[in-house]
Amino acid sequence: MEEQELEQIRSINHHLRQAIEQVGEGVLIVDGDFSADVRGPRIVYANRAVGLLTEYHPAELIGQPLGLVYDPDNLEHLLARLAAVLKAGRTFEMEKNCVLKEGRQEPFIWTIRGMKDEEGRAVSFVLTLRPVPLALEKVIAGLPAGEQKIVTEDDPELLIEEKLEQSRVESLAMLAGGIAHDFNNELTAITSNLSLTRLETQEGTEIRQRIEDSLEACDNAQSLAQQILDFTKGRTPMVQVVRPGKLLKKVSKLTLMGSLVRSELKISEGIWGVEADERQLRQVLSNLMINARQAMPDGGVVQANLENIEIEVDSVPGLSAGRYVLTTVRDRGCGIAPENLEKIFEPYFTTKETGSGIGLATCRAIIQRHGGTITVKSSLNAGTEFKVYLPACRAGKEREEKKAAAGRREGGDQELIEGQGCVLVVDDQDAVRQSAQRLLEKLGYRTIAAADGQQAIDLYRQQARTTEPVSAVLLDMTLPGGLDGDEVKDEIRRMDGAARVIATSGWFDDGAENQLMQEGYVGVLPKPYAVEKLSQTMHEALRV
Repeated sequence: MEEQELEQIRSINHHLRQAIEQVGEGVLIVDGDFSADVRGPRIVYANRAVGLLTEYHPAELIGQPLGLVYDPDNLEHLLARLAAVLKAGRTFEMEKNCVLKEGRQEPFIWTIRGMKDEEGRAVSFVLTLRPVPLALEKVIAGLPAGEQKIVTEDDPELLIEEKLEQSRVESLAMLAGGIAHDFNNELTAITSNLSLTRLETQEGTEIRQRIEDSLEACDNAQSLAQQILDFTKGRTPMVQVVRPGKLLKKVSKLTLMGSLVRSELKISEGIWGVEADERQLRQVLSNLMINARQAMPDGGVVQANLENIEIEVDSVPGLSAGRYVLTTVRDRGCGIAPENLEKIFEPYFTTKETGSGIGLATCRAIIQRHGGTITVKSSLNAGTEFKVYLPACRAGKEREEKKAAAGRREGGDQELIEGQGCVLVVDDQDAVRQSAQRLLEKLGYRTIAAADGQQAIDLYRQQARTTEPVSAVLLDMTLPGGLDGDEVKDEIRRMDGAARVIATSGWFDDGAENQLMQEGYVGVLPKPYAVEKLSQTMHEALRV
């Protein structure tokens, strides 16, 4: 076989491996010798999704028998039929338990297919696994009382529809992930250059304000990309303490910019924090402000008030007694007809010609998920008022006192932390790579750069022979062709066991940060990032 053909095969294998690492389903490959051990054939490959699903690190599974994770009550039954699976030459699907690392068992959908050589001997078996959707119990509306049909997951027609829908959603999630990755890469170059320019402009000037507005718009654009992923993947909310006053100011500014509508904000002193997913809370406020703007096409004023309140038992339907942060959004627009007022939170109900009917339904779902409620009052031709109640967390300061540590200065809403040392920047996108270098150099680091994995390894090795070896590596995870991010990290760590490698990407799956830290990375930096976030990530990585 010619060297060119071998290189093509290596390239194909590399891309196939990359594809398997990116899918959401767990993929296991087990040895073809299934009779040597009663616990099942040895696992020879496990993708990253297997680690997320089973709570094992993929490396912990390599060399272990399949019985470590496969349903123990049905393992013997499976092993007895592996020869038939191999002979049939097709994929079989079954619902069996998966044994997680702590011993807990969860129902999973498994598939299995045998791979054989030209003589028909078993080479390996490929298994995939994914969690079983929650049992369905749906009432089909429209049937007369007493004849309503309870549909469960045993219904064959429903199973077909579910599989078609699941396939569609999975395909949409993969497409959305690819788009979000590319979109965030482009945003990274914009955000980096804007944040660098902000540092070089005088505070209080018009140009500084324009830069601030542009950075807020970039942040909002990244949030929109993430909302697509949240929808397709059903992401669990990332709860943190949110400062609602600051968020309301940002949202009102961005949503009303360029319109005939202006806002009047009244934010009480000492507003409590709320424990929420900031991205989802921003979505709620944006939707309410946009609705208010659309209700006044000829212009007007949106009043938005924020206050702390104490609620007594039964004073607000659906809320228990306690402390809440109340956001009120009021317009003086066309109003909502009385017959429609009770329907506006229903999915797909809309009075707009181009409306989707999911905006307010989504708002209510998000607020209820955070333990709050939303109410509405409206009068035709007089306006509409929405009230959002969210549970308050411990009353906190709007901002902790700044640390007066040497080498720190203020930049945006976070502290800039200067540093020193040589940083290797690895990214195939020229604009992203160059903007990252400029930011790092502004922070005091010296940089060298590589556009692919092999070049990065060579540069790291060369720099190690100088008087200033590489202090940290800022490594893009999705390098096209050749070596991927994980392979580059592994090779660098083989050269230098103390190497500090920071993973960066335009798309990280849920749980990726913990997984990557377990795999030897010292930091995770999602794109796009501004200079403040970069400075903090570098500082923390170099402290390790």
